[in-house]
Amino acid sequence: MLGSLVVRRNGRSVPVTAAKHRIVLATLLLDANRSVPASDLIRRVWGDTPPDRAAQTLPVYVMRLRRALGEPPLIHTTPTGYRIDLPPGALDLHRFEAAAEEGAKLAAAEDFTAAAESYERALACWHGPPLADVPSESLHETEVPNLAEQRLRVISELTDVKLRLDRCDEVIADLRRLTAQHPLRERFWSQLMVALYRVDRQADALDAYRQASTALARELGVDPSDSLRAVHHAILTGDPALHQPAANTWAPVSQLPAPVGNFVGRGAELGRVTDLLTRGSATVAVCGPPGVGKTAFAISVAHAVRDRYPDGQLYVNLRGHSTSPPLPTSAVLARFLRAMGVRADHIPVDTGELVRGYQARLRGRRVLITLDNAASVEQVLPLLPGDAGCSVLVTSRNELRLRAATVRLDVLRGDEAWKLLARSLGSEAAVTQFDALGELARLCGYLPLALRIALGNLVGSSHVDVASYVEELRGGDRLAVLAVDNDDTAAVRRAFDLSYAALTPEAARLFRLAGLLPGPDFSVAGAAALLDAPEDVARGLLEDLASAHLVQRVGADRFALHDLLHDYAADRASAAGEDLDAARRRLFDWYLRTSVEVGDVLYPELGASGPPRLAPDAARAWLEAERPSVLAATEHCAAHGPLPLAWQLIDAVGGYFGSHGHHVEFVHAIDAALGAARAAGDHDAETLMLVWLAAEHRNLGNLRAAQRYLRTARPSGRTVWLHAGLDGVVHLELGEFPAAFASFERLMALSREEWAGPHVRIGALAGLGALRMMRGELEPARSLLAEGLELARAADGVNLEAACAALLGRCLTGAGDHGRAVELLREALAAWHRTGARHARAEGMAHLATALCLGGEHAEALRTAQRSLALVQDLGGSPRIESEVHNALGLVLRHLGKPARAVAAHLRALELATSSDYRYGVARSHVHLIHALAADGRRAEALRHARVGHDLATRSGFGECAAAATTALTTLT
Repeated sequence: MLGSLVVRRNGRSVPVTAAKHRIVLATLLLDANRSVPASDLIRRVWGDTPPDRAAQTLPVYVMRLRRALGEPPLIHTTPTGYRIDLPPGALDLHRFEAAAEEGAKLAAAEDFTAAAESYERALACWHGPPLADVPSESLHETEVPNLAEQRLRVISELTDVKLRLDRCDEVIADLRRLTAQHPLRERFWSQLMVALYRVDRQADALDAYRQASTALARELGVDPSDSLRAVHHAILTGDPALHQPAANTWAPVSQLPAPVGNFVGRGAELGRVTDLLTRGSATVAVCGPPGVGKTAFAISVAHAVRDRYPDGQLYVNLRGHSTSPPLPTSAVLARFLRAMGVRADHIPVDTGELVRGYQARLRGRRVLITLDNAASVEQVLPLLPGDAGCSVLVTSRNELRLRAATVRLDVLRGDEAWKLLARSLGSEAAVTQFDALGELARLCGYLPLALRIALGNLVGSSHVDVASYVEELRGGDRLAVLAVDNDDTAAVRRAFDLSYAALTPEAARLFRLAGLLPGPDFSVAGAAALLDAPEDVARGLLEDLASAHLVQRVGADRFALHDLLHDYAADRASAAGEDLDAARRRLFDWYLRTSVEVGDVLYPELGASGPPRLAPDAARAWLEAERPSVLAATEHCAAHGPLPLAWQLIDAVGGYFGSHGHHVEFVHAIDAALGAARAAGDHDAETLMLVWLAAEHRNLGNLRAAQRYLRTARPSGRTVWLHAGLDGVVHLELGEFPAAFASFERLMALSREEWAGPHVRIGALAGLGALRMMRGELEPARSLLAEGLELARAADGVNLEAACAALLGRCLTGAGDHGRAVELLREALAAWHRTGARHARAEGMAHLATALCLGGEHAEALRTAQRSLALVQDLGGSPRIESEVHNALGLVLRHLGKPARAVAAHLRALELATSSDYRYGVARSHVHLIHALAADGRRAEALRHARVGHDLATRSGFGECAAAATTALTTLT
């Protein structure tokens, strides 16, 4: 099959000349030793519009094939179709798969010589494009790409093994051919770059990266993935890890929830879907009515096939049928990209760019993507991987019109439902109450969710009386208001009614109010806010609800409702006459109040509302746990009111989201709050949201976009100082000194207003001090920054104190006072560690490395620079910060006598600073390159950078950089 279709039996060739016979044979061989439904064979032979007599014609083709293949017969009739039986090793596809699997096991055991032999034996099974002479459009659309993908994956694994054996010269020619044939497969480019580097062809390795970048940009409009960029950077910096196993920054990730306990039935469906996902890549849609167990089924399947997807398993609940807001496509893609190791600052905001980045990250990988609870095709399409190696498992109440294999789940069979009940209630109940269990299953409509709800009422009783429960259930003790016409939900509603009726009044009230929750889950404290009760009371009631299977535990002190239960609880709340607005307002006020308390801990300089009740670690943990709920509450308030809560929540949590990498979700929520502010006609709130949008785009490295948002705003009242401060920072980083000076001077004037707290003046002093420092006016800068640091300490402003200390440390480094600079920078880092400001810590470590290096502590400087680089790349930072980090690393490498590696680091800094329009960073990179190139004996190149750096620094007013470039020009000429 791996080439033209050829049949041999007992050493003689068996001709199969008729085209449609070849299609039937190929389809059977692809599923050798398994039954193939007649409907699948008909689709393969005739496509989606078979002739009327296709079902009568198919057996004729099979009969002729049997005759051609001879005795004993290989093709057998099954209840649903046909099966071809083959002994082991009779099919080249099976020999290929077995040898490839053996190669993977040997490679994992580090027997690389034997692994290479096994992989080569596998590839020897191929003699051309698979099924080359089988004229089935259906096979060539679905099966052939899977087979070709398997071959390419084995080639890639063989190449890895050869690189481990240091057979670099051997693989370079092959990889040249492979990258020409498959220019979008970044794995081959990565291997080629590593192989070239190892044979001392660094220039060719870098040129290969350029070719890969060009191909990706031309064909897909995307940049290279993080993994390919990491190899490029490793080559630039001479990373010794490149002389070890083939570079691969991919870390397999599994987001699958734990499998559901006591899963029964679904044997045929499990077998079919597992088979589809095991044989190769596939898209499978699992549909069925609510409560039928689609999620449990999908998770069970995903765990069963996870070994076939070694690069990871992604999972998301799309909330397509939940009363919570459905997850935006951008939020899902951002979550997936973060899970796959993409740094926060490399995750775009634009949905189109997110889709392209997601698909690029998955290229060449074997990943299973489970999209649970989808509402529509439109929700699913952007999340499809676009790569033949990945598979998708979708669940939905609707039959989605996707190009997918569709599996419908109905209620359990009677014996399966009985088994589920019997397993949970124990062998004694199964024996003594056999008939009652069967009747209970019938009354629950054989619906898994209804059965589990019923079990919640029975399990744990000292004496399980199923018969009595059946009589109660048969009585239909339902409120008329809850009666529904849809038979799919009637059984589950009946079970809900009985479980609800068995609750205490207090537990019933909490259950009703839980129907108001906007997010995917909630905490004990959130439940207490809904109830207006102490937390220990709420915890006890939640335990009661969990025992009744009306809520489910999803973590320590966190719970969630199935979406049907969510709807049911909301219905009950309305029927009970609850004051829903008051309960929802209590919950949202708790979100806001706690968010403000967290802000008091992490950002006390903005004016604490009271003594802190949380430690910094607890404050960050609360924000991380409640992040989805706070964002959902923001969007709910923006859509339904109260409108002010939407922007108040954004303002309260903005510092955390801006520094912890949740940029895409945060931008989406800010947009919603901005709409609410405009709808309310609140110009101050509108300005506040525009400032937050500008801050987020600055965090993402897009200074021009940040500037556009700031220009759109109309600051007034208390928002003037926020706008002025950020406007100054953006102008400063763009090198626009006159505009930056004007903004900081405006901030200084505002600090004299009666309403202004000390943070306004501290911000003005820090901005003006940074501006003077960048202009090379170190003494005035030191005076401004020292005043700002003193004020910040008096105001207990942790973050502003750290910012002033870091800036003053940089200023002292420039003045030659390295010892004091190190003290201040370490003080700043300790403060940022407490508040969790990771980007600031990464930049602070870079400047600490510089001060240590210039003070003669080269070993400690190198360790600090390396930690800084690891932090900014692992946790996310802006291109501006990463530029500073690479310049610090280059400085240390030069002082350690490694000028070539220093040049590479400064070139990377120059690339980052240029891409983000960070002009000060561009000028500093040129100055650093002068010294590194000169130390490496590359005088002409050093002179060129001296001229470029001098011109840029002089035009922009970067006095210190201009002076350094002038001195270098004099020396070099």
